Amino acid sequence: MRIVFFILLITSHIILSQNKSANEDITPLDIPINLSGTYGELRSNHFHSGIDIKTKGVEGLNVYSYDNGYVSRIKISHGGYGKALYILHPNGTSSVYAHLKKFSPKIEKIVKSKQYKKKSYEIEFFPKENEIKILKNEIIAFSGNTGGTTGPHLHFELRDANQIPVNPLLNSNISIKDSIPPFVSELFYTKDSYDVQNKHKIEKISSTRYLADTIRDTGKIGFGIAAFDKHDLANNKNGVSKISAYLNGNNILSISFDSISFNETKHINTFIDYAFFKNNKKRIQKLYVEDYNPLKFYKTKLNNGYISINHGESYSYEIHLADANGNTSRLTVPIIGDSSTNNFDNNTNEKFNEFNLIETNKDYEIDFIDAKVSVPKGAFYKDVFLDVSFKNDTLSIDRDTIPLLKPITISFNIDRYNDSIKDRLFVGKLSENNKIVNYSYTIDVLNSKESTTKSLGNYMIGLDTINPSISPIGFKKNDWISNFNNLKIQVKDNESGIKKYNGWINDNWILFELNTKKGVLVYDFDDNIIKEAKNDLYIEVLDNVGNRSEYRTTFYRKPN
Repeated sequence: MRIVFFILLITSHIILSQNKSANEDITPLDIPINLSGTYGELRSNHFHSGIDIKTKGVEGLNVYSYDNGYVSRIKISHGGYGKALYILHPNGTSSVYAHLKKFSPKIEKIVKSKQYKKKSYEIEFFPKENEIKILKNEIIAFSGNTGGTTGPHLHFELRDANQIPVNPLLNSNISIKDSIPPFVSELFYTKDSYDVQNKHKIEKISSTRYLADTIRDTGKIGFGIAAFDKHDLANNKNGVSKISAYLNGNNILSISFDSISFNETKHINTFIDYAFFKNNKKRIQKLYVEDYNPLKFYKTKLNNGYISINHGESYSYEIHLADANGNTSRLTVPIIGDSSTNNFDNNTNEKFNEFNLIETNKDYEIDFIDAKVSVPKGAFYKDVFLDVSFKNDTLSIDRDTIPLLKPITISFNIDRYNDSIKDRLFVGKLSENNKIVNYSYTIDVLNSKESTTKSLGNYMIGLDTINPSISPIGFKKNDWISNFNNLKIQVKDNESGIKKYNGWINDNWILFELNTKKGVLVYDFDDNIIKEAKNDLYIEVLDNVGNRSEYRTTFYRKPN
């Protein structure tokens, strides 16, 4: 009887040690919540769909389930979310945990078995309902730096029953220490029919109040701001949660970043001034709604946020900014109608006469002798004039100051190239200095190289005849490496980039994880592939045009 009681006691202790106390706050990490990114924050071609929680610059912190449920999806990829875990909760909502280093032992075992069965690091699968049950505050993973990250952190999302991401700081008990009101860094305004932003001087007069110089103008105008928020425990800049605009005390525009669907997020380039961002590396948030803007986070949009200024009349325009904790800042803009003032250069469309008019409801093909651009319906957010040319083997598709909503297709005829190198050609995008060719996903179509892209700019055919390089890290042939926890191999390809890699030990396929930031393949010896002391390692790496390298060596290690 004492033995049974002892076993029960030990079992209970193990279960409790794997979970937080039920009385603790429900947070994904043990440490205080400190953010490097907020929900709705402005990112490249999308709004941020969750919160990025700092992990003190390290990996391996315990990650806890937000609520009871079961694992509904697991996806592992080299880019994007990296290692990501999705949990479906009883009320129909989901939580998402991304950029993970690894999963908890019970989940990791299932994931590894599927990776070995598929013989692939990248994998996605959807466990059956309650196949992998999860308790609230259970350790489900360990924080990492996988996927498209710039440093270790945990990306955390909450999604409603329709799989639409919602703001965790407004829709859960997760909170942050933030007593700092948002900041207004710059104010802009533009006039109807003008495609330029006029920067206007502002002054900070208190911690929550800003005052702009008086605007003297007439006509229909729309405002834009560059703004950000800060939190108590960090100095980095984050996004705001709410923006409201008032004219003479009347609310004419309200924006709330609390629910943005994945279908909407790609329309971020209608909310910011994309051309200004590309030219100045600064995002202006438009406080006016153009006809081609379908975003639904506007709670109020009287006259689409535009205001009409009449000569001889005075107005007071105010912008209110709020963060998730309710801290608020206010910018006041005095306006006097003055028709004698012209703050904008004359804007004409004469220069567009020689360009191609691209209407959004039509398909287009722009042909040259050795190149072609195919534009499908809806590729652009609105009708545009496009400057396209083909000179000196370079296909120039205007400048990357016009955003694309859907990919366009570009192709190059390769008849003029020698047959011996045709399979090593690829479509590449030129960098800003027009010297470096960056690989763009390329396929063979008849006697052409074809690629799809979501950014305009200069493209040309690149040539890659150099094999990838492979070299061991920390050991050499015939070394004993019994004290190693993992096997690391450096792989590089500076031309078209690495497409595929595989490794075998004693003819058994092994799971290599590619750290894309460092170009390092890592094999975990805990996978228990090794059964003998002498081990023959074989690795093959292919780049994106098919150049192939092999590496063989022998190492010794005490069997697991």
